[in-house]
Amino acid sequence: CAQAQDGAARQAAMQVQARYPGVIELEVDASDIERRIQRVRERIPVAPGPLTLWYPQWIPGNHAPTGPINQFAGLVVRGNGARIAWTRDDVDMYAFHLDVPQGVEAIDVEFQYLSPTAKDQGRVAMTPDMLDLQWHRVLLYPAGYDTSRIRIQPTLLLPRGWQSASALAVARRDGDTQAFAPVSVTTLVDSPVYAGRNYRRIALETGAKQPVSIDAFADDPEQLEISPAMLAAHRALVQQADRVFGARPFARYDFLLALSDTFSGIGLEHRQSSENGTPPGYLLGDAPFGNNTLLSHEYAHAWNGKFRRPSMLWTPNYNVPMRNELLWLYEGQTEYWSIVLAARAGLLTPEQTRETLAD
Repeated sequence: CAQAQDGAARQAAMQVQARYPGVIELEVDASDIERRIQRVRERIPVAPGPLTLWYPQWIPGNHAPTGPINQFAGLVVRGNGARIAWTRDDVDMYAFHLDVPQGVEAIDVEFQYLSPTAKDQGRVAMTPDMLDLQWHRVLLYPAGYDTSRIRIQPTLLLPRGWQSASALAVARRDGDTQAFAPVSVTTLVDSPVYAGRNYRRIALETGAKQPVSIDAFADDPEQLEISPAMLAAHRALVQQADRVFGARPFARYDFLLALSDTFSGIGLEHRQSSENGTPPGYLLGDAPFGNNTLLSHEYAHAWNGKFRRPSMLWTPNYNVPMRNELLWLYEGQTEYWSIVLAARAGLLTPEQTRETLAD
């Protein structure tokens, strides 16, 4: 039957190879805020012979093949300085095939990511004031490997004077260029970077071994102020999650928060951070703040969805299809706990809590 054939195809795709030899070097230039073009360079260790490069298709947390291949442009591949011809797969638009010549031990790859400038083009994640860099948008990687076994050294060039926040460790800084410590491709994709002109780090604990913070970026610096009520509520959110879930499955956690009416809204979970987009006045308001469970939902995902995940939602890389048969657990249980946590923390009133649960 079709279901059995689909299962067999999935099993074949899961038979990935061992650790990828060498370390990929990834350089992203995100300084062009006028045209919002992100320029990408990669140096990928290779062996002579056929090679397929994948652009990520199945993005964790999206639960669908949402990789923005339509915003990928200008691919050029070189080996020892000479151009290497590539062909796009006839069926899989996310796959690029080439033959590595003899004597070539690494290929140099260049392309551009065309970040949307308006909402009808896609999610606006780059403006004159802030940036959300999702690494899966600026990445090609060798096909047939478990991404947790591919090492990569990322470097990011930001607009002049901008500050940034991420779960990634910064190995060194040189002006507006940040070199992050080498990680697996899996960790990289799970560790976005927020950056901008106006930034404030708000600690939700003092002296914690596994600290939790809000890393806020705003269109205007005034929007980075936080009311006493909102600060208390978000600190209580962290405490209430400890009571519900117990031990924290992260070394530290960053709520990456964009306060803007031009930057597209978002809520996306990661193991040690989350991407959040709210109206500009979110931090300035009083708790309870409307009917907003965004941050409590993404924080609950650190346990439900990231630390523990339904088996069919796990894949060894970003081009093996995910199966959403337990999505009700991944998202449904997370939403339930997000309401409970928000209510206990004071982000929802009892009436709002009952209305939300009734919906």
